[in-house]
Amino acid sequence: MEAVDEIWKKSHILSRDKALADFMFYNTPRHEKYVGKENYGAIGVWEDGKIVGLGGLMLFEFNLNGETEAACNVTNSIVLEEYRSSMAGLLLYAKPFDLYPFFCNFGIGLSTFSMRVSPAAISRDIVTQPIYKLDRMVGILDKKKTSEVLLDGNENYLRNYGMVSKVTQYGDKTVRQELVNDRWDSFYYTHIAPKTISVSRNFEFLSWRYLNHPTFNYLVYTAQDQAGNYEGLFVARVESIVNNTAKILRIVEFISKNQDASIALANKIVEIGTKEDVLFADFYCTTDMFNFGLESVGFKKEFTSDDDKIVLPSRFQPVDLSVVNLNACLSFYGKKVKKLNLLNNNIYFTKGDSDQDRPN
Repeated sequence: MEAVDEIWKKSHILSRDKALADFMFYNTPRHEKYVGKENYGAIGVWEDGKIVGLGGLMLFEFNLNGETEAACNVTNSIVLEEYRSSMAGLLLYAKPFDLYPFFCNFGIGLSTFSMRVSPAAISRDIVTQPIYKLDRMVGILDKKKTSEVLLDGNENYLRNYGMVSKVTQYGDKTVRQELVNDRWDSFYYTHIAPKTISVSRNFEFLSWRYLNHPTFNYLVYTAQDQAGNYEGLFVARVESIVNNTAKILRIVEFISKNQDASIALANKIVEIGTKEDVLFADFYCTTDMFNFGLESVGFKKEFTSDDDKIVLPSRFQPVDLSVVNLNACLSFYGKKVKKLNLLNNNIYFTKGDSDQDRPN
């Protein structure tokens, strides 16, 4: 914590909230295997005994089309201003690969400098893919109030966006607020893992990341067939914004086996959003492969351009109408990079990865 205080402001959340710091950098599912019980997950850069750079290290099981690999995420990284023209920042991201056999290193919500020094690259053993704007799906539940509270009353921002509503549901699917270990893992490893590339969304990860979060109360719902077999899942949380005068719904996972399960999950999101009186719901993800249900109930991909620089704000304390795109950078290493096809649209990262959905 002293190092955090030295480099970050003493008021930073990781200085103030030990439970959150432990959650992120000590309790990750693969922490003990790679870092050990005695150590915190952190990477530091020193010069002449002085710490000049620091990053938290999060460790995960990684899924490569059904094969198990390892992944890391160096997050909350920062270098003292006077050392930012040096290689200190790059050392923070490179060091884990000297220590462990990681297949993937990823970051979400990176600085402009980090993105600038991480250009797209493909070689025999390395693939680096910067993403300058993660796709954001937006579902409006109260268009008038959203405009009044977040857009200075200017409904023109949302002129091409309607409001979401439940649609006809087929296939006798039920959606329940539950997640059972063996049933979820059986579904995930059979139906989802073989066709996706991502941090493993097994029960161990979901339990750590959402069910046992020290601060947030996540809603975890699964879609099931009549025999009780899982066919999909969404995870979301209600967030109070604008000094607790309004609410929004942040979706951080949306996974489904088929059309009917996807629509059943999306209908439940509309139901929850209506009950909670939220302004809108959103979902950041690198792929649209599971978005069928969201699109069916009226979610739209946020479409920005020089003519429409913003659709909805992404920062709310206070409301900020400046353009803030959530970026990411994914790097893959080793002989198995030949199995990657970046055009397959099956690389699944969300705002729930890394540290982007946490208290400030």
